[in-house]
Amino acid sequence: MNKKEKLKCPLCNAKFIPRTFYPEEATFSSSEGKLLSGFNGYISSSGVKPSEVILGSWITYCPNCNYVMKFVKEIVKKEKIQAQNVATKEIKEKYNNYYFGFPFEDYSQYLSGVAEKVKANIINSLKGVDLKIWESMYEIEDTFKLLVRFYANLEKYCDAQLPDNVDEELPTKIKLLKLVPDLENLLLELSEIRNQTIQGNYELSSNDKQKVNFAVVNFTLNLIERHVKPLVDGKKLKTKYSYIDIKDLNSEIRVFLSGYLNGLFNHGKSAHSEVRSFLENLLIN
Repeated sequence: MNKKEKLKCPLCNAKFIPRTFYPEEATFSSSEGKLLSGFNGYISSSGVKPSEVILGSWITYCPNCNYVMKFVKEIVKKEKIQAQNVATKEIKEKYNNYYFGFPFEDYSQYLSGVAEKVKANIINSLKGVDLKIWESMYEIEDTFKLLVRFYANLEKYCDAQLPDNVDEELPTKIKLLKLVPDLENLLLELSEIRNQTIQGNYELSSNDKQKVNFAVVNFTLNLIERHVKPLVDGKKLKTKYSYIDIKDLNSEIRVFLSGYLNGLFNHGKSAHSEVRSFLENLLIN
C-alpha cells in the first residue's frame, strides 16, 4: 500500500480517513467558454469540444463537524494524434487521462492495507512454529496412534523449549511449560492414560477419545496463540493505526484466521466450535 495523506478539515482541523468519497457530475468547458455538466453532453454533442474536462470531481465530509470538502481527482485532455504516412482525413482525436494528484484514500482502502500488514506479520510469526509436525497428526484416524504421536511430539517440543530439563519426567516438563490450568491438567491426565494403554492395562473409552482430540487441537492453538496474540492486541494496534476501527480490523483478521485454522483442524463441529472460541478470546477490541 502506497503511503497516503490523511485529510485535515480546514474548518475544525481534525485529521481523519474519509469513510468514502462521493462523485459529482463532470464539468465541461466548451469552445465558447460555457460550462456544461453531465457526461451525455460530452459524449453525444458534436458542438462541445472542450480543451480539458474535469472527469473526477469528488466530495467527502468531516466526521467531526460535517464540513463538506471537494476535490478534483482527474482531468481529461483532448489531443490530436497523427501517424506517419496517413492522409489528413484519417487523423483521429484521442483522449488521454491525466492523474492530477489525489493523495488521499478512503477508509476501505486504509483498512485493507492495514489488514494486509497484520496478516503478513502473522504469517511470518507462525513460521517460528513447526506446524507441520502437528498438522501431520490430523490424518491419523486411530485415536491410540494419535495419542502416542501427540505425546512424542509434545516431548520433543518440551525438550526444545526447556533444554535445561531434558532429563526430567514428561509430567514435570508439562508443568514447566506454564500452560493454562485446564490444558495442563488434561495433558497430565492423558499422559497417565497413555502410559497405561501402552502397557496394555487400559482401553480408551469414547470419552477418552474426545479428550485426546480436544487436547491435540487446544495445545496446537496454544502454540499459535503465543505467536499471534502479541500481533493482534487491540490496544497496540489502535496506537499504531490510530485511524482504524479495531472492530473492523478484527473482522478482517477473524476471517483470515478462521479460514486458516478450520483448514488445519478438520475434526468436525467440535473442532470448529473450539476455533470460534479461540478467536473470540484472541481478538480483543
